[in-house]
Amino acid sequence: MIKRVLFVCTGNICRSPMARALFEDIVSSDTELADAGMEADSAGTDPAFDKATAEAIEAMRGYGLDLSAHRSKPVSERLIEWADLILVMEPWQRMHVTSLFPAADGKTRLLTDYAGERGIVADPFGSGIEVYVECAARLRSLLLKVAGRLRIESSDSGL
Repeated sequence: MIKRVLFVCTGNICRSPMARALFEDIVSSDTELADAGMEADSAGTDPAFDKATAEAIEAMRGYGLDLSAHRSKPVSERLIEWADLILVMEPWQRMHVTSLFPAADGKTRLLTDYAGERGIVADPFGSGIEVYVECAARLRSLLLKVAGRLRIESSDSGL
């Protein structure tokens, strides 16, 4: 049963922290997933900065979420072991994670694939706030589908 989801992007300053915040918000309003103890975290393949970008913080404010305390961190063996499901934004990130951490292979998926869609979640880094807002909306749409899938899977497992 999936209870712990790790979101991975490149720098852990845009997409993956926004995905974590949005997912936690979705879970908090979903009794079934909240009661199942669903948790989330985020990390980056190459976290070169410390804080979430100002644009990511602003985009999350539009959902009533606060990313100002976020600090980037690298994908680590501890996080790989912790996670039941690892969702990446681009295919190369899956290859990167699974090559560094073979234990991640069976549980690392492209977020769009897991949500039943095609494509990637493009990196908004270096773009204006409009691109971040669009990225956040895409993430939320995908994560609602992920939550639905996890709800079905947890029901099937007898939760």
